[in-house]
Amino acid sequence: MAEAKVFPMSTFVACLRENDTSDAGVVDLLGFLTNATVSEEFAPFAAALSKAWVYEQNPELTKASKSEIAGLGQKVSINSMSGASAEQAKAVLEKLVELKKENEALVAKAAELEAQNKALNEAKIQAEGKLKKYETQAAQGDAKLEMSGKKVDEYLKKVTELLDQIEKVKKEGVVVAGTGAPGEAGAAAADGDAAGAPAQEDAGSDFGFGGGASDPFADSSW
Repeated sequence: MAEAKVFPMSTFVACLRENDTSDAGVVDLLGFLTNATVSEEFAPFAAALSKAWVYEQNPELTKASKSEIAGLGQKVSINSMSGASAEQAKAVLEKLVELKKENEALVAKAAELEAQNKALNEAKIQAEGKLKKYETQAAQGDAKLEMSGKKVDEYLKKVTELLDQIEKVKKEGVVVAGTGAPGEAGAAAADGDAAGAPAQEDAGSDFGFGGGASDPFADSSW
């Protein structure tokens, strides 16, 4: 057990009754009682541990009023914690420091994640904007392609119609020529036959073996 230390009674009363852990004297008293370096942040925890220690050592103070305690004198000599109480106070305060560090790390991590989330949201917004732009361009391109496709279809249709007309003209031209020529040829042939018939008959009388007036063997004694 460490040697006792003397503190002003006002500081002692403030610790027990006023819970004024912002006072530098009170924080110093708490550090002595807990055998630890007490920050203002953790002073309320140290105060709870310290008061439990003081009341355990001096049960009569639990029922004494603020004025009664202050009337005990201008100064108070008090011992620091020892044994299980000291170990418990040390463990609690060390745990608080550890939790503080973990909390600071979590806060830093949260800030980092928030920054990343912000960056991702901005990237998402930009990506959505670009996607919308591309979709608009694609829609315009589809419209242009559709128009081009219609023009191509119209052109092919016209070409097909033209080819059909050409084929039709070719076929009709052949039919017309064939219709007139055979008729004329037939008529000419008929006329030729009619005109050639007598000539063929004369040839027969000149070279035939039939008896006729001009036959040189008609008067023969054979």
